[in-house]
Amino acid sequence: TLALAFTLALALALTLALTLGAGPAAARPTAGVTLAHDDPAVGDHAEAVEVNPAGFGFGEKFQLAYSFVDSLDDGPGEGHAALLTLGPLDPYHTGLGLQFLDGSEGDSASVMKITWAHALRLGRSASVGFAWHHFRGEDSPLDQVDTFDLGLQWRPIRWMGFGGVLNDLNRPRIAGERLDPSLTIGLSVRPGTERLNLTGLARLGETDSPPGLGARFLVRLFSRIALVARYDYVPSNDDGVDGRHQLTLGLSDLGAAGAGLFWHAADVAGGDRAGLAFTGRVRDRAEETPSLLPRPIVVEVRVDAATEYAARGFLRPTAAAPFLELLMRLRRLERQPEVAGIVLAFTSDNIGWAQASELRAAIERLRAAGKRVYAWLPVGDTRTYAIAAAADQIYTTPAGGLLLTGLKGEMLFLGTLLERLGVHAEFVAAGAWKSAPETFTRSAPSAASLAQQNALLDDLYNRTVDHIARGRGISPEKVRALIDNGPYTAVTAEKAGLVDGAIHYDEFERLMKDAHGPRVRFVEDRDLLDTRDPWWGERPAIAVLYATGTITDGPSTNNPFTGSLTTGADTFVEGVEKLRTDSNVKAVVLRIDSPGGSVTAADVMWHALVRLAEAKPLIVSMGDIAASGGYYIAAPGRTILASPETLTGSIGVFTGKFDLSGLYRGLGVNKMLFLRGERAALLSEAAPWTDGEREAVKTAMNELYALFIDRVAAGRTHLKRDQILALGGGRVWTGGQARACGLVDRPEGLLTAIDLAAIAADLGDGDYRLHIAPAPGPFGALPRSPFGLDVLAGWLEGRIADAVPQLPPVLRRALDIPALQFAEGTPLALLPFVPIP
Repeated sequence: TLALAFTLALALALTLALTLGAGPAAARPTAGVTLAHDDPAVGDHAEAVEVNPAGFGFGEKFQLAYSFVDSLDDGPGEGHAALLTLGPLDPYHTGLGLQFLDGSEGDSASVMKITWAHALRLGRSASVGFAWHHFRGEDSPLDQVDTFDLGLQWRPIRWMGFGGVLNDLNRPRIAGERLDPSLTIGLSVRPGTERLNLTGLARLGETDSPPGLGARFLVRLFSRIALVARYDYVPSNDDGVDGRHQLTLGLSDLGAAGAGLFWHAADVAGGDRAGLAFTGRVRDRAEETPSLLPRPIVVEVRVDAATEYAARGFLRPTAAAPFLELLMRLRRLERQPEVAGIVLAFTSDNIGWAQASELRAAIERLRAAGKRVYAWLPVGDTRTYAIAAAADQIYTTPAGGLLLTGLKGEMLFLGTLLERLGVHAEFVAAGAWKSAPETFTRSAPSAASLAQQNALLDDLYNRTVDHIARGRGISPEKVRALIDNGPYTAVTAEKAGLVDGAIHYDEFERLMKDAHGPRVRFVEDRDLLDTRDPWWGERPAIAVLYATGTITDGPSTNNPFTGSLTTGADTFVEGVEKLRTDSNVKAVVLRIDSPGGSVTAADVMWHALVRLAEAKPLIVSMGDIAASGGYYIAAPGRTILASPETLTGSIGVFTGKFDLSGLYRGLGVNKMLFLRGERAALLSEAAPWTDGEREAVKTAMNELYALFIDRVAAGRTHLKRDQILALGGGRVWTGGQARACGLVDRPEGLLTAIDLAAIAADLGDGDYRLHIAPAPGPFGALPRSPFGLDVLAGWLEGRIADAVPQLPPVLRRALDIPALQFAEGTPLALLPFVPIP
């Protein structure tokens, strides 16, 4: 095509220009072992320690390589090389090298070469590097020689990379003479595909001999196997050294752990010095490459990552999205032809309702793509079983079973307890359905609250029954009867047709060979999918911006006792502003998993999102909960998506305080108030509200409620304000109900939201990367912990969370009542309850 022709022509023109404009070059006496994976332009593996120290700045955080080169006749570049790179402080990487060079023809002296290299990646497109080399060899002129290299690599666009390395820049003295520096420059292209790399090289040095030339060729034949070739022309010089043509050709495994075997000729034109070269490599991740000759594979996927947002790392933490990563892994498996089956091991039941819907949809897509899906549940509750029912087959353990007992909703009422303690809960709500204050003001739910809870639970239960019935091919009536007769042991579950067998997990490999043939491979998903991104240059980004937990004023926090996060307006707005001004971020997906919180904070976040939506596409994806304040911040989205089981709506506000004057009297405490101003005691816990104060608070809540309605109307332009008022009042909807009434546009999940963002940004599939935001604070913590331990918060929170993971669920929920996280009088937009399985 024209693009391919232009690429090749440009590469050839630049290489010729560099060569013709260069000074001549001779063989470099300080060169190490001849490495098959030697590409100064774009090489980023451990071999870059020797070849171009800038290169391993693009590589993995751990890479280890060993190479051995030998021929029938002694020649230059033969010997052993061990090379290691580490990236503990990415983007800074360091590398070590130890090489033992055999003596050349007529020279029996062997040399040890020690290297310490450093690389610093500058963004995603450039890297610089520096290397120090020290030589040891008693009978060699290189003994005690020190030399330094300086390198650069630049990958400006997807299909082209440039590199250069200046060797011997300190002009070391060898055998009494100064060695002039030499410059190697190269241009690499990927003509139409990332499976093929072509590199042209020119080496410039002395002025009394022609330039050295080279070429590198790599083509990926299978998923991990590549054909690798390198050619170098080393010119003759005035010292009587004849020119020679070096050639290395062979196959290499580009996996996380692999090896390569090569035919090596130090002088292919002279017909001598032919031999073999071997390379072994270990690194964090393999190359991400397609496969030409697929072999059937069954992939193990552990469903244990239901967390929406997390911080990873300690010294330089990065934002992570474990649940999104799980969905992306399943999508990639869906598109790989060699994958014949997937085993989903449900090792956690901490999966939310909307997440369950998204996982179920992912399983259905896998089956539609021709993959067989097997679910393994050691012990599955009703919600988890409804996910597994979408699979082809379900297995449990011999000593396991199913807690298939239905759904329940819980509401906690403290009104009677508080009154007995002498505590009077003073609350005002705008919206007849805004029942969150009832936790503190009543001993039982109001009629509106009771009707709402039952309607939600009915909707979730009916959907759950339908999912199980459709997945297992039985009637909804039979599913209801099975639920009413639960729980089940492994034996009774198999007899009832709920599972297809009871096996230990290590027996799956045998089962898969029986189902897919003896040649099938059984691998973990990370072994197959945890691969390096082959993209060169700065890839356009779609940002996935998370708002999780209660919405608060100030910075975000993490409660180590309950594991719950808060989204602070300060942290969130800072993250939004970075995305708005980042030209590489082409679109944003706002992922909400929040019951709401502070109205003030929600409005600040709403304003930031409106500005963002004016600059680039904003798509909203609702997680398990996006209600009240969570819906407030969803309003600016161009399109709002929610799973049918999402809880949303709850458009309404409330506020209040606790009057402790009765408690004080009962304890014999006298707290005197000295007031200046008619309503100075409005927020005091030592006095009840007066009638005037209550009316003032009610007026304020009505005004904030009207503002809430206005914010929703500004985003939901297809709904009239009166319609939004009818849908508001604090009423909670499932995602399916919200779609029917217009509060949600599409009943789909996070992956669809990302697809819509890519379409809106005019990005093709695979032409972008995902950027998770907001960025975590220092040392792995969110910007601040509730204890104020800003430096060690991440480490301490992790230790505390490990120490108290088994708190009873009812106690965890009691410790995590969102309304108790706010000061008296804070206007709140909060969801009153959450149904649980």
